[in-house]
Amino acid sequence: MKKPLKLVFLILMTVAILPKEAQAANFIDLADETLSTEIDYLVEQDIMKGYSNKLFKPNENVTKAQVAVILTRAVGLNTINIENPKFQDVTTTYKYYKEIAAVQNAGIFEEGHIFNPDAIMTRGQMAIVLQRAFQLKGSAPDYFTDVTEQTPGYKEILTLAYNHLVRGYEDGTFKPDEPVTRAHFSAFLARAMTLSKPDLLKDPTFIYTYAYYSLNDHQRYTLNYQYDHHDGKNDVWVVENLSTEQTFPNELIYGDDRIYGQAIARDGNTHYDLYLELPLRIGVILHEDDAGVTSGVRVTVKTTNGIVQAGEVQYSGVVILEEKSIINGTVKTYCFVDGIGLVKELHNDIVVFELLNRTMKK
Repeated sequence: MKKPLKLVFLILMTVAILPKEAQAANFIDLADETLSTEIDYLVEQDIMKGYSNKLFKPNENVTKAQVAVILTRAVGLNTINIENPKFQDVTTTYKYYKEIAAVQNAGIFEEGHIFNPDAIMTRGQMAIVLQRAFQLKGSAPDYFTDVTEQTPGYKEILTLAYNHLVRGYEDGTFKPDEPVTRAHFSAFLARAMTLSKPDLLKDPTFIYTYAYYSLNDHQRYTLNYQYDHHDGKNDVWVVENLSTEQTFPNELIYGDDRIYGQAIARDGNTHYDLYLELPLRIGVILHEDDAGVTSGVRVTVKTTNGIVQAGEVQYSGVVILEEKSIINGTVKTYCFVDGIGLVKELHNDIVVFELLNRTMKK
């Protein structure tokens, strides 16, 4: 079994408070396409908006008041009949009073005499409020060279790392005391909002029937997948071509609480064509520059809650992954449903696998 690959989490993002709406693809100061998934998600959810001059200003720092506004929208906090937290520097006439009161009432920000609404948030403080806002669980081992038990936000930073929301810098640091930019805050926010830990495995109690289009001979076939055994590492599924009664190479699926991988067993060799770490969240999870067997491939989670038609069934809550080869430009799209597994797969927009039905094994 190949070792899990390191995932890229430090993707520049951007957030703006209360400007006129714009589409992420139109922001002239966001040239890197790896930003588009998280930005589009937050714009579509009306959680952040671009500026009328098509700027996103990704490198500006984020204030506590701005974070209060954004988190109120993101979590859907009630701003009616809220209890006054009685901050000396946030009166009821302050323009963001309701949002600041809402986040304090929800326990995202602590009680105190002052709030300092214009204070710049640090990256460590950002970790604390995101962990509280989304009730994130789990803890990575000591992940960053500059984060110790004495670091404010120590536990929360490691929780974000455990959930693949942050990775840090190339030198192994997190820089908890540095200001968090709008870019980074919005990236971490979008990921926290879309965090998902689905079961991507096929259900062994069912026989799966797929429509299959072969890119080799350009013929269409009907394939049956039936669970056979567990080989100590993988679920082994026997594939039968119902159109020709030909048996295809077995499919191997590996999965546990933190890993998913799928492979084809051929001539004694196992090649994993998709290998992921869980949990998932939207955005790039594997960059083409990462070292490993999949170098040259960018894997992006387009959504963790999509809608896809496969066969005669419309599935919701679909995880849609895009795997793009930077070498030859091939784009593969995988559609998974929790507890069912793969329901659809496309190569350059051509449907090559489509789940027709599942039959309970007798």
